[in-house]
Amino acid sequence: MSHRFNDFVHQELPDDAARVFNRLYLGQLLEMPSTRHCFADDPEIEGDLQWAGFDRFDGRGDRGRYKREVTPDNKAALAEIIGCPLQSESDILGPAELNRLLRENRGIEKAHIKLWLSSTAVLDQIVNAALNGFTNTTKDEIERKVKVYAQNPSFKEAFDLLEKRHVIIVSGPPGVGKTTLAEILAYRYLAENWELVAVRDLNDGFTKIDDTTKTVFFFDDFLGQARLDLQTLGQQDAHLLKFLDRVRRSPNARFILTTRAHIYEEARTQSERIDDKKVDTTKYILDVGVYTRRIKAHILYNHLATSELSEGYLEALIDHETLASIIDHKNYNPRTIRAITDSLNTEGVSAAEYPDFCISSLDRPNDLWEKPFRNIPDKCRHLLIGLFFCSESGARISDLRLVFDATHAAMCEQFRIGSGPKDFEQALKILESGFVAISATTVSFINPSLRDYLQEYLKDIALLKIIVPTAQLASWAQDIWGYVQEVVKPTRDDRSQLLDGFRNVSKRLHLTPVFKKDEYATDNSYRYYDLALTNRLQLLLQWWAKFRDKDLVQAIHAFIANDKLRYSVWVDGLALPALISDFRNGKYRTFPRSEEQANLLEKKFIEVVGYDPSSDALAQMWDKVDLHLGSELSEQMTEAFQAAIQRHLDEAESVVDRLDSESELEDHQKALVKLASRIGGDADPALQHAKARIRALNSETPDEPLEPVPEPKSREPDKFTDTEILSLFSTLRRH
Repeated sequence: MSHRFNDFVHQELPDDAARVFNRLYLGQLLEMPSTRHCFADDPEIEGDLQWAGFDRFDGRGDRGRYKREVTPDNKAALAEIIGCPLQSESDILGPAELNRLLRENRGIEKAHIKLWLSSTAVLDQIVNAALNGFTNTTKDEIERKVKVYAQNPSFKEAFDLLEKRHVIIVSGPPGVGKTTLAEILAYRYLAENWELVAVRDLNDGFTKIDDTTKTVFFFDDFLGQARLDLQTLGQQDAHLLKFLDRVRRSPNARFILTTRAHIYEEARTQSERIDDKKVDTTKYILDVGVYTRRIKAHILYNHLATSELSEGYLEALIDHETLASIIDHKNYNPRTIRAITDSLNTEGVSAAEYPDFCISSLDRPNDLWEKPFRNIPDKCRHLLIGLFFCSESGARISDLRLVFDATHAAMCEQFRIGSGPKDFEQALKILESGFVAISATTVSFINPSLRDYLQEYLKDIALLKIIVPTAQLASWAQDIWGYVQEVVKPTRDDRSQLLDGFRNVSKRLHLTPVFKKDEYATDNSYRYYDLALTNRLQLLLQWWAKFRDKDLVQAIHAFIANDKLRYSVWVDGLALPALISDFRNGKYRTFPRSEEQANLLEKKFIEVVGYDPSSDALAQMWDKVDLHLGSELSEQMTEAFQAAIQRHLDEAESVVDRLDSESELEDHQKALVKLASRIGGDADPALQHAKARIRALNSETPDEPLEPVPEPKSREPDKFTDTEILSLFSTLRRH
């Protein structure tokens, strides 16, 4: 081919330029459908090439690479070079012709995910359609994942299930690709002009859902990332079934959630709602076995092809025959592959050492972050430690600053490290290069594996002794306590070293507000800022149960007696009956002055009942009273419930007029029937009014029964030989 190709080149170039090809490496004639390539190693040749009509590539790693487009004028010459395999000159297609064919055959584009995912128009549409949850950081993430995504059978199975049920929980082991699959599912809808809503709690979902607007909701790690987030579980499970049912009934809503498999199973043991059959029928287990040898090879190939690693690293992997060992490694998963192909993690690793680095990283994946973490400045490590104990979905920049200031000051004092007023801003700037993702309002870990590394790194009682007293938020204190109990599992001596820290925190747990004005909102809206009051009280009681300390007793007495604290309906209203019961005859009956604490909490509960909660909330609160207090219901509590229920019956029709979905109206009807039966009231007028409104909103159609989720189809083994692996990766060679 070289001889004929040179003949063709010489025919097209001026004689003065033809000489340059004696010193060029000629690439494959059709390396891309519309171009042919050549490579110049000598800077003097580059000017000749440009003068001769060749355009220089601007892509990363393409220094000295040039191309000429296939045009109608040179198709005849190309046809002569190709020879017999070509039936007609019309079979030589340029980019304009390929794009025209795709426009005329939309089904082909949709059937091949890499075509529409890599479309600039679709990417722009995805980014522009996302509201409030995605910013420039998301755009970068989309573009990165598009380049490295390798389609596998899980996508079609998950998409079919999502279309059938409207809801899917993607569950699987860490690093298997749950979030990537969920995001690609969401983008599939965005290509059809659906709106994307990325939620952090279900209130966002209830706010945005509208039966007239096509919306796909995405909730990543809704139960926590590294471990079960009991705070999140307490906030979400009360609303989860309701929102799942709301989405399932809507023709224009889809809901995609992700969670680690072991966290999901633990949540089922902690929550009756999570264990409900309606939730379980939406679950889809992402089988690691779906990643065949061929797919794993393509995932590695895509990461290497888009990485910033120099040619020497790629050559080393191919020449040392390490590729098959990486692909077949027992710890292979997309997250680790992303990490070992990230130039941040390979600093100080030579090209010759790179193959061994890849294998050792797979052997011990947590070690990937060891060197980068220890090489960053102290202020950066302090910020990452603070972020670790914040919400696993990320932290508001303003909240993280509060946490950082306390942690950084304590660390600097303990280890005699210098500090400055701009440390927070400087740390964020440094960490953005590879450790954290920063949006307009939030900071989060760029890779969950960094959180996994920190989980091991922080198993140090001496370090935790410094960190514990710095907790400024109740939620931060709760996360520290959860980590100490569930991960560190301290001995009695270890706990005694931490007691002073928890004593200090207990004295200020009442200071931070539950809700706070949203500093980023344009209106006067408030955001959930810190733990609900009952969550804080439960945290204090857990500390007392472990330490049996008199200072903690005093802190709990002061917290319960504080008349300035206002308890909420949905979290506190549902939790208070159990707390009252625990003080009277449950696990806190031995707590000093336990009956007095129960009576004070009962007064708080009666106040909450009088806040005019919704019919659904009121019905659930009475269910909690029945479950935990039973016959111990006091006369004052009974009167408070009766008055609240009667208000609902009196105002039921006006409430019905404000509801605009069939599922909400049906929930309201059920709650009214339950409440009316409690006091012998008449709910029939309101029920008839609700039924009339349902008929006006929608034609009555019977609900489809939920069918069992089918098991993933068994697949034939996909053989992908070592020779095929080598052939695939050989295309990464630059010459």
